[in-house]
Amino acid sequence: MSNSSPHPFPDGTSLAHDARPPAVAEGGRSLLDLRTQLVSPSSPSLRRTGWKFSHWPNCSEANLVLITSGVARRSRSPNAETQSEKTLADNWKIANGRAGSRSRRYFVTNELRYMWVLTFAESQLDRRTVMKLVSDFARRLRSMGDDTPFPYWYSPELHPEGHGWHVNLFIPFRVPHSVVELLWGYGFVWVTDFASSHRGPHGEPLGLCRTPREALRRAAQYGCKYSQKDWSPEHVERSNHRYEIAQGFTPEISSTWVRDPLEAEALIADLLPADGQYRLQTWDSNQDPDWTRVPVRTWRW
Repeated sequence: MSNSSPHPFPDGTSLAHDARPPAVAEGGRSLLDLRTQLVSPSSPSLRRTGWKFSHWPNCSEANLVLITSGVARRSRSPNAETQSEKTLADNWKIANGRAGSRSRRYFVTNELRYMWVLTFAESQLDRRTVMKLVSDFARRLRSMGDDTPFPYWYSPELHPEGHGWHVNLFIPFRVPHSVVELLWGYGFVWVTDFASSHRGPHGEPLGLCRTPREALRRAAQYGCKYSQKDWSPEHVERSNHRYEIAQGFTPEISSTWVRDPLEAEALIADLLPADGQYRLQTWDSNQDPDWTRVPVRTWRW
């Protein structure tokens, strides 16, 4: 008697073709793990590696990053402890850079041009307490109007002469000095308008800005510069934040995968306004001999 089933096993079982449709979840998605496939997924949403182009339309800013999935293994060596310290320092530098980029986009999107310096008459050494006091102050400032949330960014800074912390708070609108002084209530306050002032809070020359957006970027750079030196591990513990922002004002972002940097350059050409070419600023990690991470390109205009 012949066995009609294809490829019979010794025990009589076979690998008969199963004509049933594959199992799917609600919404038509396959229940199989597509990551096990040996082919590149056609859907952009499933892609995990390659050149990723991101654009922040309200910031006039874009970047291109080579996304990779490989993880390099580090060999154990006699100076492994020194290498570990260097790795921690590099990671801290990367984290600071990422925080600075995110802050810059937040500043530009929300037009944070006014920097208020909030001081303490009595030395305040507890960073957590300082952050809470500023949060309470922002709440009081909001209640002075119609209680509508507004964007803000703030970070404490250590006084160079050992007087403890003071705070740099950025907001998008002007408030009378007497009002801020009354609502703060812990010490002196003063303000700098980065869109119009020629000098910074310490009297240093700022120079003129060609565009309002340039002034906002300068405000972000100033805020991060004077707080970044206090973002070290001994000042910012794991449970603390480098800075605080108002929720609900995150910059809009649009991302897509591109074939190569040439395609990204073509996208930039389409995004630039008619008068944007003359103020376009670019940076390419390939031109930095000390760059050891994945390739990155940035554009600002």
